[in-house]
Amino acid sequence: MSADPPAPTPGAWRPRFGLGTLMLLMLVCCVMAAAGSYLVRALRSGTSVKAFFVIFTLTAPIALLVILNLFRFVMDRLSRRER
Repeated sequence: MSADPPAPTPGAWRPRFGLGTLMLLMLVCCVMAAAGSYLVRALRSGTSVKAFFVIFTLTAPIALLVILNLFRFVMDRLSRRER
């Protein structure tokens, strides 16, 4: 009767995201920081920049992600075509 080989030991934890994901996260954070800057500027001056801030805050991250995903999709298709 032969002994079963020992089960492989799990290695150290490795993150499951790459450089592209980190760059995307940083870009979204920068957009949100810009929106915060617009809010502070609007609160200090009391002008109608508040409406722009609300629209910018709600739409910019979504639009940014859509545009970047479309860009990534096109680049992925082009790289597959070259193979």
